Amino acid sequence: MERMRDLAADTIGFMNDIHSFERETRRGDGHNLIAVLHRERGLSWEAAADEAYRMTNARLTEYLDLEAQVPQMCDELSLTQDERVRVRQGVEAIQHWINGNYEWALVSGRYTAGKEGPAVTAELAGKGSVDDLLAV
Repeated sequence: MERMRDLAADTIGFMNDIHSFERETRRGDGHNLIAVLHRERGLSWEAAADEAYRMTNARLTEYLDLEAQVPQMCDELSLTQDERVRVRQGVEAIQHWINGNYEWALVSGRYTAGKEGPAVTAELAGKGSVDDLLAV
């Protein structure tokens, strides 16, 4: 369960960096996964993006493999029905976390590239970046 949580956190963080790469590059943020892979491994930008995508898929695949093993784990641990419900709730919470991050990315405007959206509109109006609010 801890590994599943860690894999979900990596997946979410990596997805964020892939989606926000162009915006963060424009802002000079060098902490994006793609920028780090480019700088630290000497990869081309395209190869760094491909590696970030590969890393994300690898984490998500491992997560899904572990998730599929949860019923067997519950059996091996001889969990009670109440314990199994709590485990299922934990798994569902991680699923909602991953899905919620993905859905938020689609609707928030945070990753809008050259399109009107709440984040872009605020920046163009000179109100600062919505990203700055997240860094507080």
